[in-house]
Amino acid sequence: MRKNYFIVSAMSIAGALIMMSSSSGRPDDRTGAPSSNGNCSICHSGGAQGTNVNIGVTEKGGAITPVTSYKPGKTYTIAIAVLGTSTAKGFQSTVLDATNKKTGTTANPTSGAKVISANGRDIVVQSSPSLTGIWSYEWTAPANPTGDVTVYTAGVAANGNGSDNGDQGAVKTSVLTLDASSGTTGSSIVTLSAFPNPCNDVLQLSKAVDQINITGINGATYPVEFSGMKINIRGLAQGFYYIKWSKGSETGTIKFQKI
Repeated sequence: MRKNYFIVSAMSIAGALIMMSSSSGRPDDRTGAPSSNGNCSICHSGGAQGTNVNIGVTEKGGAITPVTSYKPGKTYTIAIAVLGTSTAKGFQSTVLDATNKKTGTTANPTSGAKVISANGRDIVVQSSPSLTGIWSYEWTAPANPTGDVTVYTAGVAANGNGSDNGDQGAVKTSVLTLDASSGTTGSSIVTLSAFPNPCNDVLQLSKAVDQINITGINGATYPVEFSGMKINIRGLAQGFYYIKWSKGSETGTIKFQKI
């Protein structure tokens, strides 16, 4: 009986240590981005805290009005809010380019958060559970960007019972388009954008192009109706896709989300 009690106690202690380490931020990529290890809901489930994630982006030192585009070399403040009725909240967030790679520089998270490196990406994660569920960090855009970027964020509202049961996770993405007035390429067509993004019916291109191909993150190609500036995506399943476009000798790629 003593031996069995010792084994059970050891397992309980080990489980508690695992939960404590998770509360200070997982060391792997759980942002919900493509090629990540999923999101917080992989482990945390069964709860009904009404969990939701909000993302707000503003230019550092500029107006407090949220922005939906970015300029090369500029620094932006990315604010994360995990909402829900719980005693402890956590999150992970990362900024990726259209090829799902790290882009720009991530730094200066607020108190209660830290930057880690995982899966070849800079990931901001809580360093301790938060009651408010509010954090922010700075992202500096690359000097020579290649197009739109996406902020991927996963959050969790936990009930604080020391296990991952009875918690609830949520995910959110926010797309920042390359500012067409940045003038970094010397050719306005290279700053082509698509809106609204995310979208569920018809995507509008900012300029007319000659040809497009729609591909999924798995590399598969999907047929769509195209009229020079409008793309009918009603027949696509929900998920992330790429518009590979061409106009004369110029080409580019835009990432979008079908909802």
